[in-house]
Amino acid sequence: MAPQPPRPSSRGVHPHEPHRRRRGVTQSPAGKAPRAPPTTAPARGSQAHDATSFWGGPEPVPLPPRFARIKRAILAGHEDALEASWGRLLAALRRDAEHIDGLGAHLVPSIEFGDVLAGGDASQTAARFRRDVQRYGVGVVRKVVPRGEAEAAMEDTARYVREQGCESAEVIDPACRNLFWSPAQVAMRAHPNVRKAQSFMMGLWDEGEDEGEISTQHPIAYADRIRVYGGGNGSRSTDDAAQHPESEQHPPPNGSRDASSREQQQQQQPPSPEDWITALQSSAGITAQVDNGSLERWEPDGYSGGGGIYASIFAGGWERYDPWRGAARRAAATTDLYNGHGACSVLRMFQGVLALSVVEPGMIRLLPSPRAATAYYLLRPFFAPLRSLPGDMDATMTAEEREEAWERHLAPSNWRLARDPDTVMHGAVPGHAQRVTERWHPHLALRRSMITLPTLQAGDYILWHPDLPYHISPSDGGSSSSVAPPPLPDRSLRMLVYISAAPLTQTSALYLARQRKAFRRGQPGPDFDARNRPMERQDVAAAEALMGRVGGVDALRAMGLVAWDVVTRPSRVVGEEEEEEEEEEEEEFGKVSGIVRLANSILFPEMSLSG
Repeated sequence: MAPQPPRPSSRGVHPHEPHRRRRGVTQSPAGKAPRAPPTTAPARGSQAHDATSFWGGPEPVPLPPRFARIKRAILAGHEDALEASWGRLLAALRRDAEHIDGLGAHLVPSIEFGDVLAGGDASQTAARFRRDVQRYGVGVVRKVVPRGEAEAAMEDTARYVREQGCESAEVIDPACRNLFWSPAQVAMRAHPNVRKAQSFMMGLWDEGEDEGEISTQHPIAYADRIRVYGGGNGSRSTDDAAQHPESEQHPPPNGSRDASSREQQQQQQPPSPEDWITALQSSAGITAQVDNGSLERWEPDGYSGGGGIYASIFAGGWERYDPWRGAARRAAATTDLYNGHGACSVLRMFQGVLALSVVEPGMIRLLPSPRAATAYYLLRPFFAPLRSLPGDMDATMTAEEREEAWERHLAPSNWRLARDPDTVMHGAVPGHAQRVTERWHPHLALRRSMITLPTLQAGDYILWHPDLPYHISPSDGGSSSSVAPPPLPDRSLRMLVYISAAPLTQTSALYLARQRKAFRRGQPGPDFDARNRPMERQDVAAAEALMGRVGGVDALRAMGLVAWDVVTRPSRVVGEEEEEEEEEEEEEFGKVSGIVRLANSILFPEMSLSG
């Protein structure tokens, strides 16, 4: 999604100080599109690459002194264990990069929606899919929506965009449209197959005994934006830019700048977070993003509070970190301390997009390593190289010398734990998603590990773990930054609907109450800035009727428009060997019933008063 400034707070919060708000998950814009690999590709098994890409991007934003204290508190008592774990992590990342590079898009697991519904032999397919999703953090559920329905929804949306006069979210991301209530978005969120796919995917998480008030059986309809590609109005594609780098609008690599220019830049005031993000996205090199906050991952008031979601990583045991446990702890974490625009204030167990058209490889890329990659970008701020790469290496070294210098730079022996930490959090600024870059996260080998996804057909649904670095292209060969897509029919038109998988929790029920009000007013979802934006001209009654027609009463419940049924579990006589299993089922049933009752009391308080 396109970069946006943090929403101003009535409390007058400083940009570098957290804004206490309802717990949630940050969603921020996609970074710059990956550029083409170097003309001379590195040898297979090597992590060396073009120094030009390494030197792209701005310096880190200086943060307040309290971030040094936060880092020092995380380190306390774990210094030796963390330093030992770093070498193991770098070795694992190298193996991951080789494995990912070797398989490419073929490693992305997929399953037919029919197999999700079926039992019997199909359960083996589901078991393999679960295993691979947990290994790689991403999966495609194919044919979730019948192709004809998806294509019809795209055509309806094209007309809707023209009628609304919809603007793009940002010039740097022209495909992202500030629409939330188009017929396609309303219908796809309401679609029963989409909700079943969401429940199935959320069920791939391992629920431990400490899981609290959360129901994956009741996915909510979270209103997000839509991506519209196509039109052929002359805007250049990402591929065009890669093939003609001399016409790029970003500055040349740092090594090509003269010394006086660098000195002048260093004398300037530190950039704001927004300026830093803009500079990053207009720089050379590959950049990916991780949703659900950035600085919050280290803050005691964020992910690190309440037992710490990443405690094993920060204790030097990243191998023990299970990215598929602790969903309830994530729901309780404050993941948006800075009130960032476009921040998701509910737990998303999966980020996802639904294709309304064919989506060719290259439009979506991600790094399929939910354990090792997560551990790396979390630990990176605690480590520094003993010897940095020279700034002029691209001008003074041969290709072979650059490769050797790069390998020396990446060597574990060149990195040490910074026991007296500074305030730098690589790729993290207040109010924005975490950025992962070639310059500041070199061991991720982004040119090799950021894979393009397989072709998606209309109606396919791709979902990925919320900690996974990813990138969605801001443009393609026919992308348009104009208000309306071309008249139909236009075979270049392509659309993606953001549809995350979010369970029912107390926080999501509170959010649904706000979202319901926004829907009835034609306003953006509550997590998105409604200031100075025209309301969508929609027929609310017709939209509600569409939800009911497509998804029935359950679709209306997912939007907070109708109360959920609280089903009473029937009692039955069981044998001794079944008694323990029955008790476990009863406990789980009680948790689900509890959150449903709580959600109903939040959304429909009159029911509690009358009952």
